[in-house]
Amino acid sequence: MSVQSVQTLVSTQSTQSTQSTQSTQSTQARGVVTGDANPLLSAALATSHDGIAATEVLDFAEIEHKSALLKSARTDLHGLLASDDSELPRRPADPYFLQSVVSGLIQSTRVDLGEGKASLHARVSGKGGALAEGFSGEPFMQMTCPDIDDLAEQVPFVQSYADLRDERMPEIIVQLGDILSFFASGDLLDTERTPYTLLLLDAATGFAGGLIQRIKLGFDAPRPVQFSMQVQPIIATPTHGTLPSGHATEAFMMAAILTLLRGGDPTSAAADMAQRFRLAARIAANRTVAGVHFPIDSAAGSVLGLALGEHLAAVAGVDGPAPGNWRFDGTAWDNRDFHHGVVSDFAQAASSGKDPAVTRGKDDALRAPDDLWSRLWKKAAAEHLPSGG
Repeated sequence: MSVQSVQTLVSTQSTQSTQSTQSTQSTQARGVVTGDANPLLSAALATSHDGIAATEVLDFAEIEHKSALLKSARTDLHGLLASDDSELPRRPADPYFLQSVVSGLIQSTRVDLGEGKASLHARVSGKGGALAEGFSGEPFMQMTCPDIDDLAEQVPFVQSYADLRDERMPEIIVQLGDILSFFASGDLLDTERTPYTLLLLDAATGFAGGLIQRIKLGFDAPRPVQFSMQVQPIIATPTHGTLPSGHATEAFMMAAILTLLRGGDPTSAAADMAQRFRLAARIAANRTVAGVHFPIDSAAGSVLGLALGEHLAAVAGVDGPAPGNWRFDGTAWDNRDFHHGVVSDFAQAASSGKDPAVTRGKDDALRAPDDLWSRLWKKAAAEHLPSGG
């Protein structure tokens, strides 16, 4: 699809009005989720598919495995739409319930900002009860902002990615305000079948958005166009700091949560370049194609998204992969590009300490659970087959 034809499709939309992608949005605006027709989204999904799935050999072993699961769970699947709400006080559509969930999640995390550094600390359980010992002294996510010179070295990456703008335009425009539809198209998410999963993702995004903006404010890292007018972004450049990328953070957090809901391990899935994480990497890279983010912004956001996904599962009391203490050092990124292969490399190397920029240590702290979030997670997990990711 040409740039001109896409611009015609969105001529009635204001790019500026959709720039607040970090805020929680109503699922009614998402075409794939609701089943509504959206020609721009369809074009975007087509190019996205070509980029992350079309070149892959069809995994017949996975199809056979899923077939067996579907046969054994047919009764449960038929019962999803009639699922009662006995474990939760309000229906998913109630906005006050969403606010209550997000409020509880905010209390689970503390943000510390220093000179070029940010750290996230989890509320932990103590012998005297869930809140007895406050927040863990060891952060579950620590980020070091790259220097100005580190960002300046990345400008050529941004300029070279401009060659993809015509191809990626539908994705870039849709993803200004909707990244969920891209996950929904592969994970079969909609308002009838998976209402609790959609609410879970909405709450997680609302929670993450505040953390992202606090870190951006603390770092105040300059955007690509501030280094060179020749970058000439094709969408409005947000006025807040560039690192970490909010799109990358939210996309990788969604991929992690959707993996965890099915009993999988996000770090292993990212290392294996599972399709959800290839999609998350493409969503992140599209912001560089658009000219508003450096590859290093996406790298920082991808690590933060993985850390937040693990953290939220721990707060839900999920009996699964243990969360880790993640570190991202932007001064050690060494002017690398960002794509799903890079994610696979650092996900594999994180626990070994072989990558100086990304490490994942063991987290022994017992995170304090949030009751409302825990019950919502259980309802969301019941909407999916436990396929291991």
